Amino acid sequence: MFPALLTTTYDHAEAETLAQNLRAEGALVAVIEEGPGAPVTCERHPPHLLGRNCNVCGLPICAVCFGEAGGHRRCGTCAQKDRIANRRRRLRQLFSLFLFAVFCFKAAGWVRAEEAHLDPAHGIRVAVFQFVSPSDLGHPLIKALNEPNGAYSLLDVQDWYSREYARYTGSGGAMVHLRVFGPWATNVAPPALRDEEAAWWQVAWTSWSFSSYWHDLAREFGAEPDDWDARVYLVYGREAGDLASDSRGSSTGRIAVSFVSLNDPDPAYAQVTVAHELGHVFGAEDLYDGSSYLAEVPYGLAEPFRKPVYPQRYAEVMAVDRPLSPTSEAEVTSLDDVRVGFHSAALMGWIEPNQADAYYHPMAEVVFGPAEAPPPVHAPEAVEDSAALEGGAPAEPLLEAAPPPEAPAAETPAPEVPAPPAP
Repeated sequence: MFPALLTTTYDHAEAETLAQNLRAEGALVAVIEEGPGAPVTCERHPPHLLGRNCNVCGLPICAVCFGEAGGHRRCGTCAQKDRIANRRRRLRQLFSLFLFAVFCFKAAGWVRAEEAHLDPAHGIRVAVFQFVSPSDLGHPLIKALNEPNGAYSLLDVQDWYSREYARYTGSGGAMVHLRVFGPWATNVAPPALRDEEAAWWQVAWTSWSFSSYWHDLAREFGAEPDDWDARVYLVYGREAGDLASDSRGSSTGRIAVSFVSLNDPDPAYAQVTVAHELGHVFGAEDLYDGSSYLAEVPYGLAEPFRKPVYPQRYAEVMAVDRPLSPTSEAEVTSLDDVRVGFHSAALMGWIEPNQADAYYHPMAEVVFGPAEAPPPVHAPEAVEDSAALEGGAPAEPLLEAAPPPEAPAAETPAPEVPAPPAP
């Protein structure tokens, strides 16, 4: 049983008299004196005493106010403002989730379309879009790469890929149909890519923004990137360091961004950079060590079983440079010095993975499915190598069976010498 409360502001004696009369009748009565402007009971809930203050506006509140505010120290007015703000926040969150769901739906369709298998047997249409600072538009390196019949034309990448594809398949058709656009005079400023350790949605968003930036930039100059199976964005610059190391290629988006330094006078290195990034677009992976940048063994060697192994005659396209020793390499001077190794050929879908396994592990048991025969490897002798086309020595066969060990020579018994006739 709780006492009745009598509050008084001015005439405390009269309130005490009333309380005594009520107590005489058996009631529990308490008298509380309020000062002017300092109430002790809640305006919203008059029977309840004030005990705390609102954390927002400082007004006194009672226990009921505290409960109505969800356990927060809020007066009724501030609690209502919180409820309105929370409702708006939830609506914004729901709208954001809706937009994210739409983005995921669109992105999933885009990824499915972009991940559709590129069939080299029917030719892959590749566009190269070139961008350069207006002040470098007439640079000799750019002129050399854009000379159709020059010694270092970008179009040579098309012929080189087709020759390498033919070495593995025997196909005489063009594997790549390449067209070069530009160069266009502009200063590029693509968005930075997220580190792979970032949240998946951050990586997805920045990757999409990165790809969209280049596509939109090409459209500003009247080209339509979506008309092509794969796109290479070639950017010329003068920044210090190895610009090619900033290049990126992805099979998911069928996009490659190649940076070429105008400080490097070797146009062959620009060709190899484009060929390397296109290899990523076709599904291949880097075959060099991430810290030393030396070719991985054996996949990063074009001829891993050559005797002696070093120096290598060719560079593997996904390892870029030609190994001279286990600790030194040299830049190539021509695309003719570059080959696609078995590992890269398998990743790009030119041969079956078990063919590459048989090449790198010739003594290992290669397991084929039931009723399957090992797929044949086309004899490379039927295809001219680039060196042969230039009058050099023909290429060695891709698969070269090791000669069987020689059987030990059987001992031949010495011929019997007839005894001399008796005299």
